[in-house]
Amino acid sequence: MKFLTLIFLLFINIFGAELIDITQKPKADLEAIEHHAIKFGSGEASKVYVFVDPLCEFSRALMKKIYENKMLQLSNSYYVFFYRLPILDSEYMMQYILESKDPKETLIEVMIDKEIVDVSGYKAKSQTIKAIKEIAEVAATLDMKQRPYMISFDKDSKFCRVSEGSVSCLEEFE
Repeated sequence: MKFLTLIFLLFINIFGAELIDITQKPKADLEAIEHHAIKFGSGEASKVYVFVDPLCEFSRALMKKIYENKMLQLSNSYYVFFYRLPILDSEYMMQYILESKDPKETLIEVMIDKEIVDVSGYKAKSQTIKAIKEIAEVAATLDMKQRPYMISFDKDSKFCRVSEGSVSCLEEFE
């Protein structure tokens, strides 16, 4: 009997730790890649995860709004991730920004100030390529089609808001 109880408890520990409530999966996935983000703002009202392509005009316009509106930054925290649009050749630019001495400042220079940077043939470190791949894997689970893409979690809420389509944290309402 002790053996069966021990096996049962082991089974619960192994499989129970792996199970995440479907409504919390996107949030857990996003929190797992937060360390790859370029953060704007320090507000606590909402955590906003923003996926942009540095060469996309719409992504640039959104970043300009976030950067220039200090009230948004005081109320929310923005975690900016690079996720390439298939029609734009931005892989080297993403690598360049992430590997720069100050990624936030370089993002501002490239996306907001629209400085021209020649990144043709840029060679990134393997850890940067790995980070971009991890971001892309999470983004793929959210089924993004457009950039910018935003997913926002208000403080103390288990639900989210998205800028396009649907995401599993909203499935309960569908």
